[in-house]
Amino acid sequence: MLMYNNYFGLSESPFSIAPNPRYLFLSEQYQEALAHLLYGIGSNGGFVLLTGEVGTGKTTVCRCLLEQMPDNTDVAMILNPKASVEELLSALCDELAIAYPPGDQVRSKTYIDLINRHLLDAHARGRSTVLIIDEAQNLGVTLLEQVRLLTNLETNECKLLQIVLVGQPELLELLARPELRQLSQRITARYHLGALSLKDLEAYIVHRLAVAGLNRPIFPVSTLKRLYRLSGGIPRVVNILCDRALLGSFVQRDNHVEVATLIKASREVFGDEAALRLSPKDSWRWLLALAVAAVLAAWLVGFAAAAWVADGARVPAFEMPSLERLSSFSLFDVPPGETTVAEQSAATATVSAAGVPRAQPKSSAMATVAADSVTSQLYTPTSQNAPPVAALAVPSALEAQGRAPDRVSAQGFRWQAQPDKDLALVQAYRALFAAWKLEYDPRQNPVVCRFAETQGLGCLVTGGDLISLQQLNRPAVVSLKTDAGLVHATLLELNDEAARLTVGGALMDVPYDELERRWPGSYTLLWRVPAQYSAPIWPGARGASVEWLSQQMALINGAVQLEAGDRYDAKLVEQVGLFQMRQGLSVDAVVGPITAIHLNTHTRNDLPLLASRRER
Repeated sequence: MLMYNNYFGLSESPFSIAPNPRYLFLSEQYQEALAHLLYGIGSNGGFVLLTGEVGTGKTTVCRCLLEQMPDNTDVAMILNPKASVEELLSALCDELAIAYPPGDQVRSKTYIDLINRHLLDAHARGRSTVLIIDEAQNLGVTLLEQVRLLTNLETNECKLLQIVLVGQPELLELLARPELRQLSQRITARYHLGALSLKDLEAYIVHRLAVAGLNRPIFPVSTLKRLYRLSGGIPRVVNILCDRALLGSFVQRDNHVEVATLIKASREVFGDEAALRLSPKDSWRWLLALAVAAVLAAWLVGFAAAAWVADGARVPAFEMPSLERLSSFSLFDVPPGETTVAEQSAATATVSAAGVPRAQPKSSAMATVAADSVTSQLYTPTSQNAPPVAALAVPSALEAQGRAPDRVSAQGFRWQAQPDKDLALVQAYRALFAAWKLEYDPRQNPVVCRFAETQGLGCLVTGGDLISLQQLNRPAVVSLKTDAGLVHATLLELNDEAARLTVGGALMDVPYDELERRWPGSYTLLWRVPAQYSAPIWPGARGASVEWLSQQMALINGAVQLEAGDRYDAKLVEQVGLFQMRQGLSVDAVVGPITAIHLNTHTRNDLPLLASRRER
């Protein structure tokens, strides 16, 4: 490594995968992540949550967080949480320098009593204590419940222990389980780190090279674009590829990293997998397949890409269709207006006419919705058969009649299998747009969220249970895990007894308990983006978006004359914080998509809702 460092004039290796805080590139989403962590720690709540895909920089953010901790803060960090309850508690004691009896027979109560005594003493001395658990997705239900019990250590005024959970997306699924709902409701701030955008990747490369002592560009634009395609914007993969490419450029005595060198580095790093990531020009068959695959990938990749949200995280890639299938596939297999066998078989579900008044949400406690740091996700095909396009007619009579889902029984309820998962997903998104009175044709607009943006809508892909979706109160696309396999559906109406969904083009009523049992913990919805809104609005901001926010708060507060202040001042912060508290949101005064959705619900009458305003 020293050889290519000297060759390029670098003082050290710029692309080490070690979590060095000096190399933390503070993109907008990383700044938001740090802000949410610091807010959560300072809010005297119970839990703070940081999630992200492997290699997105979670540990590096934590190291940067440690450097910004107040001087009166004691920090315990557990990096390997795979342990028993007693081992976890003893590790916490070790981190806080708490003495405990020797031997393997020490019981949990002994550790907890010692920890409580230590925390009370630290609090009396004006010190706070923070526990950071990395790789928290490995904890499991039992250990997470024990961790939750640690937040019960408190005085009349505050919690004695703040806990930061850091983990991969599997942690979100774990926290969505019913038995962990108490823990989930205690999360005061959460953030999901996503992949870098192309623009951020370019700045990321420049930043790391500058920290290492090089202030001239050595990655041409064409190389950066190929790097983005190869890495998917995952920082760790970017580092590995750049490190190997710099070594290759040194060996070839090049002053820049050329595309060919990067491709060779990719083959060395990924091995046979590189063939799936590259697009060489030595095969006409490959090019032909790519031409078709590009159309397919465009509308799938765009399901959750929206310009107004922080750059999102890539979900684990599914298997792509084979080249043979791609090269023979046509997007026009099914003429518009005709239905497929899958649609006809799904049409056996019927809808009855009687309505049921909506009860209160099933949980008696107000569920806390995630903070307004929303992630977008990239989708890839989930089956070997690429989906033909079929017309989907969604009846609008239900909305006109204001009918609620029928009371249905879970006994004997059966899900219909969806032989073509990709077609079912296309149908689900067409139904979602139909709920907004929009006709969506994937042939004309292959990128879902780009089409939504042209209609003044934004895509929101987020995690949460049914209660969180009821709070957002918008139709959503969801992929349910049923006995018949994965079922893609559009949730159109929801009350405390039943839900109304479109599945494969047919309307069906599903018992609430059945839907809750099949709920995957994530969903996708659309929301109306104000013309003045382009990014989350932070306290201290100025401009048209703040004027819009002032007007929204004036409408909600019943002002006769709408205010039009252009600065997000202390008064407006107080109003927004109070609104967030009333809505059961994280009270951080940051107006991101989730808070904006709630504002829209209270100030607009032209929105499709899961529950009518009368029922709410």
